[in-house]
Amino acid sequence: MKLFLLFLCSGFLLILLQTTLFHLLPLGPIVPDLTLVLCVYWALYRPTVSAALGSFILGYSLDVFSSPLLGVNTFAMSMVFFTAYLSSRYIWAHFFPNLLLGAAVVFIASWVKVGALVVVWSLFMPTKGLWAGAVKYVFLEALFAAVLAPGLFFLLERAQSHLEKGGKHFVAHAPADI
Repeated sequence: MKLFLLFLCSGFLLILLQTTLFHLLPLGPIVPDLTLVLCVYWALYRPTVSAALGSFILGYSLDVFSSPLLGVNTFAMSMVFFTAYLSSRYIWAHFFPNLLLGAAVVFIASWVKVGALVVVWSLFMPTKGLWAGAVKYVFLEALFAAVLAPGLFFLLERAQSHLEKGGKHFVAHAPADI
C-alpha cells in the first residue's frame, strides 16, 4: 500500500511540475516529459499489471489536465509502457541494468509517444504542417527527459527500496518474472 501511495503521489507531483512550473522556466516551448520517465520506470523496474494500469491512469490524468482531446495521452502512455516493457525483456536478458540504459529507453519512448500522438491527432484533429516544425522541439524534449531520467530513476528506486526493505540502500534488481 505504501508503494502504491508513493507512485500515486509521485505521478501527480510530476504532472503538476510538467503542466505548471516547467512552463515558467526560460526554456521556451521545451518541457521535459517527466510522466513519460515515470512510465518507463514502471515498465523497466515494476513490470506488473498495476504498473500498466498506472500508466493508463497517468495518461488519462494528463488528458484531463492539459489536453483538449481526451484519450490522446492515455493511448500514448499505454504505447510507451508497452514498448518500454518489451524492450526491458531484452535489456534484462542481454545487459546488466543501469541507469544510462534506462535513459536511452526514455529517449526512444519519447519518440514512440510522439508517434502515437501524431497518429491520433491526425485522425481526430487534422492540422497541416504542425508536426514538421515541431520535430526540433520534440528532439530537445526527448533529450532533456533522457538527461533527467537517471536522476529520477535513482530517486524512485531509492524511495521504493526504502519502503520495501525498511531503509536499505539502492539495489538495482531484475523483474521477478524474467
